[in-house]
Amino acid sequence: MEELKQFQIDVKEINDVSVARRKIAIIAKEIGFTKKQINEISVTVAELGNNLIFHNAIEGQIICSEIKAANKHGLQIICKDSGPGIADISAVMEEGFSSAGTLGIGLKAVRRMMDEFQINSTMRGENLPLDSGTTIIVKKYLLPKESPEKKIKDEVGFGIFTRSKLGEKFNGDNYFLKRFSDKILFAVVDGVGHGKEAYDASMVVVSYLQENYNKSIEDIINDLHVKLRKMRGVSISIALIDESKNILSFIGIGNIITKVYSSIEEIKPVNSNGILGVAVRHFKVSNYRWNQKNVIIMASDGISSKFDFKENPLLINEHPIMIAFTILKNFGKTIDDATVLVGGPV
Repeated sequence: MEELKQFQIDVKEINDVSVARRKIAIIAKEIGFTKKQINEISVTVAELGNNLIFHNAIEGQIICSEIKAANKHGLQIICKDSGPGIADISAVMEEGFSSAGTLGIGLKAVRRMMDEFQINSTMRGENLPLDSGTTIIVKKYLLPKESPEKKIKDEVGFGIFTRSKLGEKFNGDNYFLKRFSDKILFAVVDGVGHGKEAYDASMVVVSYLQENYNKSIEDIINDLHVKLRKMRGVSISIALIDESKNILSFIGIGNIITKVYSSIEEIKPVNSNGILGVAVRHFKVSNYRWNQKNVIIMASDGISSKFDFKENPLLINEHPIMIAFTILKNFGKTIDDATVLVGGPV
């Protein structure tokens, strides 16, 4: 009997997720998945695994198995933990759902990339079973030989990683991402300093954006400057992509770096000096031509400004979540809150 390929790992730290992603990608290649399918599998493993880390899951595991049934041949990936469970599964499946410390693609995107998706969660509490936790099962199948992979039009996808300063309970960094109509609004926010006050300031920004994302970014900055006056201020980079007009609009204040790669025309967003809510001498909206091949990266000062792709020039062609993961891993500082947001073609 043919021995099917398998892999299993206990997920306790972010490096375990990296190991799982690499090992499962190798298995997927050996089975015969296309490069695009392997990329989707890798992104799925990264999303599921990092959710275990960022939510401090208890006894988190990733289990990968080659599967053969009837005329189907592919991979099954199980991600499970013994944590407190999910109170509202429908909420976490909403487009754009996130909480501080998670990635920017979400379970709904995972469900779209995989052929089968199942989630089960049991809550722990009064009059409820002691055995609690969440199990997510996804499956991906090889394409039939007579059905070549369809070319899908490029769209902008995102990868976002954020973590607090080593030993700090609160993360003063934050981010926002919202798709609406033909537009995508996104931002990276860095509350001044560290700890609870920095966290509170960044949450004011995110809460405001959740209610006012459809305003112009100039009005957003003006409103936030007023709302933050009695708090610690923030540094912010905020951008709006209008896909119908192929325009990128940008405002940056403070020490968040924004870079754009793979652009036909040179795009160099520049942040104004100052702290939003405290002291801003001036700012302006910069507009650039946007191309679907562009890759935009925003990083707080917890990411070394020297981040580049010299050692891995092909990384810029990977899924945005892989780019973000690698930047945080290689250039993130443990002495500061760190956030990196990457948007690019998927």
